[in-house]
Amino acid sequence: MPRIITVASGKGGVGKTNISVNTALCLASRGYRTCLFDADMGLANVDILLGYYPEYTLEDVLLGSKCMKDIIIKDESGLDIIPGSSGVKMLADPEPGQLEFLIESLSGLDEYDYFIFDTSAGISKNVIAFCMASPEIVLVITPEPTSITDAYALLKVLCLNRVDSTVMVAVNQCANVEVADRLYSKFKEVVYKNLRMNIFPLGTVPVDAHIAKAVREQKPIVSLYPDSDAAKGIKNIARYLVNNVSTDLVENSLSGFWKKCLDRMNSDIVMTPARKKKKTESAPRELSLVQKKTLREQGAEASVPAEPVSAEKTSGEVSAKGDQIDAQYMFKILEGLTQGINNISQELGAIRKMMENDRNNSSGRDSSSVRFRT
Repeated sequence: MPRIITVASGKGGVGKTNISVNTALCLASRGYRTCLFDADMGLANVDILLGYYPEYTLEDVLLGSKCMKDIIIKDESGLDIIPGSSGVKMLADPEPGQLEFLIESLSGLDEYDYFIFDTSAGISKNVIAFCMASPEIVLVITPEPTSITDAYALLKVLCLNRVDSTVMVAVNQCANVEVADRLYSKFKEVVYKNLRMNIFPLGTVPVDAHIAKAVREQKPIVSLYPDSDAAKGIKNIARYLVNNVSTDLVENSLSGFWKKCLDRMNSDIVMTPARKKKKTESAPRELSLVQKKTLREQGAEASVPAEPVSAEKTSGEVSAKGDQIDAQYMFKILEGLTQGINNISQELGAIRKMMENDRNNSSGRDSSSVRFRT
């Protein structure tokens, strides 16, 4: 049974597909039967990144004109690629009675060791469905404040939907390991404090000009520039995945994954926390004769009962107040994250100088190794 991993990011442009493709290639080069599924229905570009232009996609399978084996792209490295294209959208809107056909079409690929899903960026229904169905999630972030805040938002939505997947964080486009270490530590602290969610470090890929060159040449960086810092970082990610596997993960099947994924796609996704409504005030009970007599003797007059508060009015007031509280709460969280990133930027010059001084004393150190604090 394959090990199923979904790669996601809160923000686009963080290098998610690059990490998906190159990590899958590393696994394939190590002898593992690996399949990469392009689950980005809007900007499916796994095939383009590798220089392929498929004639058939998942859409042809769902329309019944091709079987799954017909659309798989066989890379020379041993990696199999399933081009998703608009076929992913069809999964979220099946015709009546089509679910069983979809599951049967998508489940006959259990011979793989690794099945990796490269999703689109953001918090769409499809992304949430793939993440919720996957036993393992790789969340890609960068040092940009927008990347951090969007990644946090994605995790919050997953928590609202009671995700039970293992979440691993890959830090991309970082100046060095020290920056990645600080960034991950701060992110982990905020996630655990506010979401009560455990995340784990997967690795870091440093800023490297070879990545842009590889993209332009439509070749994977791990094969075109295998000795580059970015390639070393991705190889470390693949090595971590191989060396860190739970026995609970090997019992997953593709049929079970697809059943859960399609069920999520065709059901409501919780996007905001439930609000508690204030109880409607009820009219006071009629005073007894004894109570009325007591009030007259004390010189008090029975007060006129207040107008009952309507449920509609109460709900609106509470909702507005709750939204205000939640906005203030989120602002504090994001403000703290941004401040942490600003501190990293201010210290970057000193870190670089320290790294340059250390390089003379430790020339053999691998700059792409992972040293996250956990």
